[in-house]
Amino acid sequence: MNLKMPDLSTTGSPIKVVRWLVEVGDFVERGQAIVEVETDKATMELEALGPGTLLQQLVPVGSEASAGDVLAVIDETQAGSTVIGNSHTANEVSYHRDFLLNLYERMLLIRQFEDRVKALFLEGSMPGTIHQCQGQEATAVGVCAALRPDDFITSTFRGHGHALAKGLTVQEMLDELFGGVTGCCKGKGGSMHIGNIGKGMIPGIAIVAGGIPVATGMALAFRMRKTQEIVACFFGDGAVAEGAFHEALNMAALWNLPVLFVCENNLYGASTRIDQVMKNTKVSDRAASYGFRGETVDGNDVLAVYEAASQAAQECRSGRGPVLLELETYRRSGHSRRDPCHYQPKEERAFWSANDPIIRFAQALLVDGNADLDDLDRIQKRVDDEIESAVEKAKTTPKPGIEDLLTDVYAS
Repeated sequence: MNLKMPDLSTTGSPIKVVRWLVEVGDFVERGQAIVEVETDKATMELEALGPGTLLQQLVPVGSEASAGDVLAVIDETQAGSTVIGNSHTANEVSYHRDFLLNLYERMLLIRQFEDRVKALFLEGSMPGTIHQCQGQEATAVGVCAALRPDDFITSTFRGHGHALAKGLTVQEMLDELFGGVTGCCKGKGGSMHIGNIGKGMIPGIAIVAGGIPVATGMALAFRMRKTQEIVACFFGDGAVAEGAFHEALNMAALWNLPVLFVCENNLYGASTRIDQVMKNTKVSDRAASYGFRGETVDGNDVLAVYEAASQAAQECRSGRGPVLLELETYRRSGHSRRDPCHYQPKEERAFWSANDPIIRFAQALLVDGNADLDDLDRIQKRVDDEIESAVEKAKTTPKPGIEDLLTDVYAS
C-alpha cells in the first residue's frame, strides 16, 4: 500500500516533509499519523489508510513533494488480514478482520433494527410514524466509521441508521420510539428527531435540507474555536433542490469550513424520481460550482464509502474546506410506513436487491477468508438477542409526565 501526498496546497506549490512520525520497520494502525507535512498555509499530519509495516520512506525530511507523489510504502500483508476484493470497487487496501466484522455487524444491526421496528408499528404497539433506511446501511456505517469520536453528524427524518452507526444504543433508541423518558431524547423526539448530542449526533431535523445550514454553522464554530472536529451532514437527493442546500454549500466553500456533505442518493424524493426534477442527476457535480471537491461513490459498497469518507474527512480536518460525497444507494422501504412503493419499477427493485450492501459484504468476507458461516451466524444471533431484549425493556419504559412539558424547552 502506498501513502501518497494528497492535494493539500491551494496554490499548487510543492509541499515539504517536516517530520517522519514512525520509523522504517514499525507497525502502523489504520488512522495512525505517519508523517508531518507543511503547505503554504498550515502544518498537518497524514494518516495511514490501513494497518501494516512501514517498508520505505521515499521523501526525506526537508524535501518537497507534489500531490500524487508516493511518500511511503506500507506492507499490508503483515497486518493480520486479507484484502477485500469482490465487493470493493475502490483502491485495494488491507483491513484487520475485526474491523471488517464490526462493519458487517453494524450494518446488520441497522437492518434488523429497522425490520423489527416496522413489525412493531404494523402490530400497533409503537406510537408515531417512521421513515426507514433498509438498503442504505453502507452509507451510514461507512461514513461514521471514518469519523472520530468527537466529530458530529446531522441527520434527517430517516435517521435510525445514522444513529446506530454513530454509536447510539439500541436500547436508548427503542426507549425513544416507545416515548419513554429513558430514551435518547427523553421521549420528546421520537423516530423523526432521533439523536444524542453526547455521542456526536444532534437530533434529526425533519425539514427537508434543514440540517445542511445547521451543519455549516457547526463547522464554523469548530473553525472559530480552532478545534480538529468536523461535521458530516447526511441528506437525501430531494434536499438538493432546496435553497438551503445551495446557500449552506456556498457559505461553507467561502469560509473553507470543515463539513462533509453526504448526499444519500436513493433516486427518490418521496415518490418522485430524481431524473424528473434534475437534468444533471449527478449530484456531486454541484460542488464544482462552489469551488470545492465532489465525488460520486457506490453507496452500497461499505469499504468504498469508508475510504472516500476517510479521505474527505482528512481534507476537511486539514483546512482545505468542505467536500460533497454523493453515495448512490436505494431504499427498499417506502418513503414512510404507509408507502407501498408502487412507483418503483419491478426491474429497478430487482437490480438493487441484487446489489444489497449487507449480502455483498457478507459474500466478500466469506470469499476472502475474513469470516466463515459460523462467524456470520454468531453475529446474527448477537444482533437478534440485543434487539429482542431491548424491545421488551422499551415496552415498559416510563413515559414523561405533565411536569416534563416545560423541561428541556427553549423559550422564544
